[in-house]
Amino acid sequence: MKNARKRGHARLMVRWPQRRAQLRLIPFDDPGLGDLFEAYELAWEAAGYWAKIDTAAASERTREYHALAIATEEDILHRIS
Repeated sequence: MKNARKRGHARLMVRWPQRRAQLRLIPFDDPGLGDLFEAYELAWEAAGYWAKIDTAAASERTREYHALAIATEEDILHRIS
């Protein structure tokens, strides 16, 4: 899933413009962070998918995937700091 890694890496650069230069030094397929970039992107994609469905269960899934994306983001921040 090289494309998801690349999109996750790009999404982080948009989300954290103050860390963009630092993130550019880390390739999207970095052995230590590539899987996290991918997980980050997939969590946001899943949150977006569930957000389009109008049910209570879908609303809960949206919150769960959003929380997962934020937790993954925090893990990435911790690793690059």
